[in-house]
Order: sequence, then structure tokens, then C-alpha cells
Amino acid sequence: MLIKGPKNGEDMKQKLKKTYKDFITHFGYAPNFPNNIDFNQDEYAGYLRKCIEDNFDYTIEKYGTKPPKHFGRAKILVD
Repeated sequence: MLIKGPKNGEDMKQKLKKTYKDFITHFGYAPNFPNNIDFNQDEYAGYLRKCIEDNFDYTIEKYGTKPPKHFGRAKILVD
């Protein structure tokens, strides 16, 4: 059973949302979410935070995240 309230549900959502945005800002792409619908958001947010702190994306192996193949600036073509 999911417990929602100002202290439980909303705080965890905000923590995950902030950490998820930080991950995207740090790595430049979005990580995959766990397959379970009722996953532990606090644990997942901690996992994303560890990725950011270690500067290594552990979600590639654990959740199947596929980073983009091309990094860097887009090339501008002029006719």
C-alpha cells in the first residue's frame, strides 16, 4: 500500500524529481527507471545520486539505460 501525504509521498517525489534532473544535467541524457511500478523511489534517487557523485552511470548495466552514441556539438551544414 502506498502512503501519500505531505511528509511521505511528496518529499520522496520531490527528491527523485530533483535527483533525476541533476542526473540529466550531469550526463546529458535520461536514465531508465526500474521495471517495477511500485519501486522504492528513495532508493532509486540514492542510486542516481551515487552515479552523479562517482561520475559513472551505473544505470546502464542495472536498468538498461542507453546513452546517446554521439556527444558534443552538432555540426552545422551550410549549402
